[in-house]
Amino acid sequence: MASSQTAAVHEHTEAENEEILKQLEQQNKNYLSPRDYVAYILSGTGDKNWETFNGAQSDFFYRTFLNAKPNSLAVSSVISTVIDTFDNAISGLMIDRTRTRWGRVRPWLILTLPLWVVGSLAPWLLPGNLSQLTLIIFFAIDYYLTSIANSFYTPSYQALLFNLTPNVKERNKLIATDTYIDLFGVWLPSLFPFFVDFMPVDTRLIYTGGAVVFIAMVIVFRIFGFFTLRERVPLAAKEDMQKVSVWKSVKQVMSCQPMWILLIKNFLGVGKAVGVRIQNDFWLNCFGRVSYSTITSLFTGLPSYFVLPFAPRWTEKMGLKNLGAFSYAFCGATYLLMYFVGYNPTSSNLLNLVWMTIGLTVAGSMNSVQRYCSTAMTGDVYDYIEWKTGIRSEGTVSAAMNYVNLLLTPVSTFISSGILEAAHIQSVYKNGSLVRQTNPQMLKAIWAVFTLAPAFGRLAKGAILFFFKVHGKTKEQMMRELAEIRASKVIDTGSDTGEQQKE
Repeated sequence: MASSQTAAVHEHTEAENEEILKQLEQQNKNYLSPRDYVAYILSGTGDKNWETFNGAQSDFFYRTFLNAKPNSLAVSSVISTVIDTFDNAISGLMIDRTRTRWGRVRPWLILTLPLWVVGSLAPWLLPGNLSQLTLIIFFAIDYYLTSIANSFYTPSYQALLFNLTPNVKERNKLIATDTYIDLFGVWLPSLFPFFVDFMPVDTRLIYTGGAVVFIAMVIVFRIFGFFTLRERVPLAAKEDMQKVSVWKSVKQVMSCQPMWILLIKNFLGVGKAVGVRIQNDFWLNCFGRVSYSTITSLFTGLPSYFVLPFAPRWTEKMGLKNLGAFSYAFCGATYLLMYFVGYNPTSSNLLNLVWMTIGLTVAGSMNSVQRYCSTAMTGDVYDYIEWKTGIRSEGTVSAAMNYVNLLLTPVSTFISSGILEAAHIQSVYKNGSLVRQTNPQMLKAIWAVFTLAPAFGRLAKGAILFFFKVHGKTKEQMMRELAEIRASKVIDTGSDTGEQQKE
């Protein structure tokens, strides 16, 4: 009797070891074909172009053409954040519990698309003679509509990346490839200032037309992504998800130290956000044409084409944490140097433009590496949560991260708006055209904000990443034990995870 029990235990141990080895093999297998790379990269093309255009132009449009004060926009952001708590709290849980013939996250790429289109397009159609109170009410409602849509789309699209393959190295390669293609894929927004400067049309109509074009791109490419992408990483069973209550999910997220490090890093992005908000003010008032930004952008992105392909190799040698910290510190130091040199060190406008191009090129040389590291570390956070809890629930984790980011947004908006108000930075729109300002004090203020805000923000980001602990031996242990966790699920449920991944 004892010998039979011993044999049974031995047989069970062998089965466990076999499943663990199988899981380790599955984690190291390559799943993605060239078609998968192309499908994922194209699926986000519309949103990336829109984010680039909207991030660079919307605040300038609101302040210049709608006469919205920075503090009015900040108040609207706070109001929308307060009333936006409910959908952000439930979106991740709904995504993780979605089970359809199209997958778990793919349906959410398009379900909230109509709401997003309405919210994104509406501000560009507003008349320019509304009171500040009317603008506050309008933007509070509008921000809320787009936030509801993004509450479901953003976690879904983020989770999709980490469900295309269970192989971390292959996943990082996909992230690097996607980031590299972004260098080519978002060139359209950089051409926009040329239309502003040289099209013989009312300037406001040019901005509105640009918004329509980029919103149309989002619609086309989101629908494309829905029909072409597929999910390969096995999901937690419904029974397992039912065991994870809302309160338990909250506790899991609140105790995730790596996630909080990334959240703090994201909040420190307020420095870059302030610099972006006034880039049109800088080129218009300090150099005379907003189209000069397009000229410099032809060169500023060049280093990324040569640097980014080495990111996966550097990751293996340095680790994501160290690579990310170095890239942020390097860019921050360059912006700081630019501030001390100034934007007009010579009497020649041409030489000054050359200097600005060189400075911005060096400062932005590691931007693509920063994006690669941030995305890859987000994947480490998802794996970390699964390692600690045994449940793979990217939707809940991503939604929680977006929720905290949402709470931080009005804080960062107030900071940046306060800086703009204190510096009295405002461009002038008159008789259908933009008018250059020459007040020396305002020009100095614009330059200080343009350089010092991203300098301090990026230096702080580099410093906080040293506390990200999914690194080195900890990460190696995490991946080994994840294989054991996934193998034990196979034994307990009788499902064949490997075959599910192959299907």
